[in-house]
Amino acid sequence: MFSKLQLYSLAFLFFVVTPSFGQQEVINRATLGISDYRAKFKDLTAEEEQTVEEYDDKGKLKKQRRIASDLFIYQSQLDPTQMVEYRDVRSVDGKEIKKRDARLLSLLNKSARADSVKKELDRINREGARYDLHYSTSGMTLNQGLLLSENLRAFFKFELAGREQINGHDAIVLEYQQTSANPDIDLKLNSLPSALKGAGTRYRGRLWLDAETARIRREVRETMIEHPSLTTPLLLMRYEFDYADSRFGFLTPQRIVISTFNNGRTGADKKPELLLGGKVTYTYGAFTRFNVDTPDATVTPPPQP
Repeated sequence: MFSKLQLYSLAFLFFVVTPSFGQQEVINRATLGISDYRAKFKDLTAEEEQTVEEYDDKGKLKKQRRIASDLFIYQSQLDPTQMVEYRDVRSVDGKEIKKRDARLLSLLNKSARADSVKKELDRINREGARYDLHYSTSGMTLNQGLLLSENLRAFFKFELAGREQINGHDAIVLEYQQTSANPDIDLKLNSLPSALKGAGTRYRGRLWLDAETARIRREVRETMIEHPSLTTPLLLMRYEFDYADSRFGFLTPQRIVISTFNNGRTGADKKPELLLGGKVTYTYGAFTRFNVDTPDATVTPPPQP
């Protein structure tokens, strides 16, 4: 029989040991879900609404553009393991884009004749981003849970932070903080003021993992600028990812927001500050699979609206 003191000691041991074991189990399950997402997130299409906003140095909205597209997850015809987002733009600020089908088929034919994967995918990227103003992004739907990748996890500290409700679903909250530099994800900072020369970047954020499956339902990821002269890091980029249930057995993107804080100024305390310069918001309808004819890898686009 255990004495009361022994029982209290066992209870304390259980309390201390269980969270660390549970955390690693959560991370492992989340990583498996991310691998499954990346394996299955291909040959997909969805209606996409994109809003691009540009702000002046006083925080006032100076320009906005609304872009409606059919998003395709395009697999390289030279290397099917390489994928990229292609946006078949339907309208810009409500104005319909003409001759979409002919433009898409011409693009695919040119891509098929590319002599390298890089040239092929660069052409796809350029075509889909031609209306994006000064804040153009790509690949945000493809790289779910990027900082949980096996080659990056050792550079981060992870910590369970309780549970929350996300769109009616119970979610486990996992916080992360980059602890050391990694050239694969460090950003090259150009045009910094002299006071911040030599600054580096670090990532931090939160993942909301479905309590049953450990799949990502939401992520907020921030890129921070660190410099010896700063008492607190400066926010440079914020990424917000929201995922929803789909017919494919995994969660697909519902909304993605990328905010860029690149308007610099000196604050009242004579310290450098960064204000919002641009924001890009993507919202998605339900994802479906599109048809690919394997002999010549031609895509059957959705019908014109």
